[in-house]
Amino acid sequence: MKKLAVVALVGVLLTLAAPFHLGNAYLRSSDFDIVTVKRNESVWTIAERYTRNAAQSQVLMEAIIEVNGLSTDGSVRAGQKLRIPLLEQALPSQVAAK
Repeated sequence: MKKLAVVALVGVLLTLAAPFHLGNAYLRSSDFDIVTVKRNESVWTIAERYTRNAAQSQVLMEAIIEVNGLSTDGSVRAGQKLRIPLLEQALPSQVAAK
């Protein structure tokens, strides 16, 4: 009986943790950029602007959907504001003083 209860508890915990996609580094980010969706843009095209390859774009796209509470198909509309998780905060450009 105890084994059944432990197995059930582990199953529940795994089910609850699944939406967090702990392997997705973007979901652990505390830095965000805010973008306004333009006409004919999609979550995919926005993710492509922030990444270097298709695999990374896919991971960022999943994070954008999760962070912004979008439907699983990632539907967005023009004018909608999205939080884009960043892996590294860009440093402001520095100008050398003469």
